[in-house]
Amino acid sequence: MTADARWIPVPTNVAYDALTPGAPGTSAFAAANGWQHHPLVTAQPLPGVVFRDAAGRSRFTQRAGDVVRLPGSAALEVGNSAYTYTVQMNQMSAEWGYVAVRLPRATPALVVETRSARAVRPLPAVPDVAPLAVSAEPERAAVYAAPENAEWAQAVVTEEIVDFLDQDGMPLDLEIAEGWLFLYRPGRLSVPDPLVWRRVFGILDALDVSLSAAAGSLAGAGPFPALPKREQVARTTRHAMAKYVAAVGGLFIVVTGGAYVLFGR
Repeated sequence: MTADARWIPVPTNVAYDALTPGAPGTSAFAAANGWQHHPLVTAQPLPGVVFRDAAGRSRFTQRAGDVVRLPGSAALEVGNSAYTYTVQMNQMSAEWGYVAVRLPRATPALVVETRSARAVRPLPAVPDVAPLAVSAEPERAAVYAAPENAEWAQAVVTEEIVDFLDQDGMPLDLEIAEGWLFLYRPGRLSVPDPLVWRRVFGILDALDVSLSAAAGSLAGAGPFPALPKREQVARTTRHAMAKYVAAVGGLFIVVTGGAYVLFGR
């Protein structure tokens, strides 16, 4: 495969040794590799579900930190995105680590929500279509694509890709939307840990291979319509409220236990 044929510009000769415990985080890592580092980004016109709601509006107070951008004609960036939302009069926040890659050629829309990532936090929105059975273990990942692109989706979301994404220690979701490919992690992804960055680039390399192999299954050259989406408000609310109640309950136990020790005798 020539450099021009690549779908994803995976970097080589990365200076992972810059991510030592004493280094000043991702800024030193970016500088060592000649990449850009942005501590805070408040205007981010990316189309993914972590950045925009089902109606296409930017999520409330959406911002990103520790954004690392690789220079070149093909955009690739890694960062930590956050936004706020309201749950029963309580304002909650959600943080997602992400990888964003601009793809060189048109592809259909695709969303993969893995079991491990969903157990931590559901995606804020998913396509409003029935998931496809494209994996030998469909319970590990819900795969959303238009029915006419099912063969292509199966060629992209191979068992190897599912294995890469559905891991308890670092679960990831996948989205392709409007010419961009995204990886999402519930929590932070741009962190000073060489194992995280090696895994990110390893997944991108595997996706580069599967996208190339799947190109022959495309039904036409595009443009491909976007998938209608729906917010996962109920599921997100249940997760948020469970954590909120657990935190409040734990605080109550600590306070009442302390009061008993001090005054109950």
